[in-house]
Amino acid sequence: MGKKKKSNLTNDFEIPGFLYPLFWEYEPKDIDIRQHATLIIGRIMERGSWAAMIWLQKTYSKAQIVSFLEKKGKHTLPPRELNYWTFIYGISPKKREKWLKDAMERTDVWNTRYSR
Repeated sequence: MGKKKKSNLTNDFEIPGFLYPLFWEYEPKDIDIRQHATLIIGRIMERGSWAAMIWLQKTYSKAQIVSFLEKKGKHTLPPRELNYWTFIYGISPKKREKWLKDAMERTDVWNTRYSR
C-alpha cells in the first residue's frame, strides 16, 4: 500500500507576518494554519503574492490543495485564479474546462449592483 504524503505544517500554527494584510478582517494571531486551512488556502489562491504562493505550497500538501479546489475553490475562485491553480495542480483538462465554464457563468454580486 502506498504511503500518504503528510502535510508540511510547521510546529508554529500561526500564519507568518507577511500574510497579515491578506487577513485584515481577522486577528492574525488567532488564525490557526490547521484549523483555518480552507480560509488560508482560498485567500492566498485569490489574492496572494508570489511569496504567499510559495508559502502555501510549502505549508499544505498537494492533497490538501487539490481537495480545496474540488470542494470549495471551483465554486469560489475567480476564473483566472481557478485556471492557474488547476493547471499548476494537474487537474484534468476536461474537469478544468467544466469548472472554468461554471466559474465564468457565476453571477458576481458586485457586477449586478448599480448606483443611483
